[in-house]
Amino acid sequence: MVATGFSAALALLLSQVGQAAARLGSPENSTGLPQNTTVRSRHAWEPENFSHDLLETNGTRAANAHRYAGYATFATTTRYGDAKAAACGGMHTGQLTAGLPYYSVASAQSMWQGCCWCQGPGGGYGTMGLGCFSCAKGRFLHSAYGLKGHSLKSLEKSGFASEEIVIVVADLCPYQGNERWCPERPGQRNDYGAHNHLDFSHPPPGIDNHNFVFTPIECPHDLRERYNALSRCVR
Repeated sequence: MVATGFSAALALLLSQVGQAAARLGSPENSTGLPQNTTVRSRHAWEPENFSHDLLETNGTRAANAHRYAGYATFATTTRYGDAKAAACGGMHTGQLTAGLPYYSVASAQSMWQGCCWCQGPGGGYGTMGLGCFSCAKGRFLHSAYGLKGHSLKSLEKSGFASEEIVIVVADLCPYQGNERWCPERPGQRNDYGAHNHLDFSHPPPGIDNHNFVFTPIECPHDLRERYNALSRCVR
């Protein structure tokens, strides 16, 4: 009886991992806009406008924050739609954010503490920890596809392509099957030169694999209530 129970539990876990691994995004899952299309914002940040007030506003004292318009770090992004049984407790990612002003993402395996079910933030060695039910605030830049075609120094010069948004990690982007975008271990970079990658369920209109600058924050109360109601993770 014990062996049978263990086998059943193991089978359930493996099926959940399989569901998580099957849903992942790719650069083909995009808005269809031409790669060089930009959406100008009247709030576009320019280097000469940088000040310590900007650091205070965005809650970071990172020594290299000036490279990311006052935010802690940056990530490449893709989009994949909603997952019906996400790695953060088997929930439907669309239900998590329905009617709320937040954006659901799957974060790269290297950003998790482990793989592949209900793991918290990991990171290190240049990788930002952002695991299940981790939140961050940030903005999209006009630049896209990481460092491909431009240097790290040029990221902040491209300006913002969106207002500030809040994201929540609801799913995993495993390395296997997503080798170009989602690093496996902390410190590794993807094919576009980024330590971090975020796969959006539904990015804002006009966003097509744009780079994203962000700083981790505590998740909002209403989002936490929704997560606790939907997820089988204990966090």
